[in-house]
Amino acid sequence: SLTELADRAGISKSTLSLIESGKANPTISTLWAIADALEVPFGLLIDVNNIIEEDGISVRLIERLNNSEVYIMKFRPKSMRRAAPHAGGVREHVFVAGGSILVGPAESPKLVGKWETHDFRGDVPHVYVSLDDPSLAVVVVEYEVRA
Repeated sequence: SLTELADRAGISKSTLSLIESGKANPTISTLWAIADALEVPFGLLIDVNNIIEEDGISVRLIERLNNSEVYIMKFRPKSMRRAAPHAGGVREHVFVAGGSILVGPAESPKLVGKWETHDFRGDVPHVYVSLDDPSLAVVVVEYEVRA
């Protein structure tokens, strides 16, 4: 039910109702909360090339693959995203194409510069933080294949 999903996602029933009816533009965090509550990939909730923005960060799904999704993330200077843990077994693979970002598990993020990569578990709290310059990254979210 709508009430149960809202409770599981940690959002209000009215917010969920507005999103469902197309009367609200959900944030990245809200969509991830709904996807995690439904136990589905984030990309199933948005269309390819749809841009979602929140706190100086934009995310655009560019491709869905069998068990992964490919995103372009753009960061304004000094923007930050704190991400709640995703479903068990999720991994994130980050390639920085411009600028530099601090990314990875919240307890031990890594500074990743232009042309560098970083892979980490997405099923733990994690962060994406841009520094003084705008940044651009390609992110692949890989979901665990379940029987």
